Amino acid sequence: MLRARIAIALGRLAGRLSRLVGRGGTAVPGLVAARFHPALVEHLVDGVPVVVVTGTNGKTTTTRMLVTALDHDGWSVATNPSGSNLARGVLTALMEHSRGGALQADVAVLEIDEAAVRDLAGRLRPAVLVVTNLHRDQLDRYGELATTAGHVAVAAAASETLVLNADDPMVATLAGSAGGRVAWFGGSDAVRALMPHDAMLHGGELPDPAVAEPDAVVEGVFGAGEGQRITLTVDGAGLEVGLAVPGVYNAFNAAAALLAAARLGVEPSDAAAAVEGMPPAFGRGQVIEHSGRRVRLLLVKNPAGLNHAIRLLVALEEPSQVVVAINDRDADGRDVSWLWDAAVEELAATGHTFGASGLRATDMGLRFKYAGVDAWVEPGLATAVDRAVAATPEGGTVQVVPTYTAMLELLDVLLPGASRSEAWS
Repeated sequence: MLRARIAIALGRLAGRLSRLVGRGGTAVPGLVAARFHPALVEHLVDGVPVVVVTGTNGKTTTTRMLVTALDHDGWSVATNPSGSNLARGVLTALMEHSRGGALQADVAVLEIDEAAVRDLAGRLRPAVLVVTNLHRDQLDRYGELATTAGHVAVAAAASETLVLNADDPMVATLAGSAGGRVAWFGGSDAVRALMPHDAMLHGGELPDPAVAEPDAVVEGVFGAGEGQRITLTVDGAGLEVGLAVPGVYNAFNAAAALLAAARLGVEPSDAAAAVEGMPPAFGRGQVIEHSGRRVRLLLVKNPAGLNHAIRLLVALEEPSQVVVAINDRDADGRDVSWLWDAAVEELAATGHTFGASGLRATDMGLRFKYAGVDAWVEPGLATAVDRAVAATPEGGTVQVVPTYTAMLELLDVLLPGASRSEAWS
């Protein structure tokens, strides 16, 4: 216990110093503490049930929904809301919820990167592992999708209960690696028809679901834009939930979160009431007031995410200024060839005005050109946002579609002075 307390104290000190020099503090404390106490993760979660949420898209939102449901039910929850989901970030989050060298929580709910989960799951021994989906993402880092699935399969074998997407064929294969029970979530035929069907995701057509009757089913999705209502069943209980986060994919995230909560003993109706109207996490459909306009952020990291954003833009009834900001830093993935795998052509028939920004603004501009979409190019993100805002009437909404590090840059533009942890809260 003494070693754990010293490690945590050293980590917290390092985090304060890091913040003082403007480097942030979401990973440094865990990095420093682990050097002094390599088994600190195992020590902190000893005797505390752990829920891990992993997958290509939807981790942050699903985790936020599950934490909201558990908190509403009276649980004390340790979690990592800042999006720092590698080993050092997970340890930092656990340290923040500790006192006297012990974790002060009834449960830990942790978003974990789909490559890092291979090692971390063996250390955390999850009571529940939620897998949202598996899509091609950052090939320079993850490699082909089968490699990513292999990482998650190792985690599946170390988990007591799996909560799996019945409509994602790669996720469905994880049932064969299950170390315990399997629970399934998915969509009705009508809802499945709303999902992108391109060859990259589903071999050109939507596959049959892994099971005929999932435990949680999204039955209907109504409305678009910033608010939508969904109907679903969880373990046979019919529910209706209003979501502040847009898109059918967030209906699937809600089904995953409510099913995971049910497997922890929370009544589905109570969990649904908690999730009702939950504000989006930073960048995940969030709307920020800026210069008398509303700026909506739609984070994208891969072709699947961009296709979902495209669906949302196509569904908008009012013409908008849209800025697509593409960076290629390590956290984004160095290879931006994925832009050519997304259905950008669908934007040509909209009435929106498009701009390309970010470190790879010219690449996005070229993608727009070949898609038949007229677009201006401005690499400077602050300048691009100012241009879109200036062209939007007061009270109107600007749509910004950034990659991960471009989204972080927007903190200084839209929420000056706010830290990452403040923005995520």
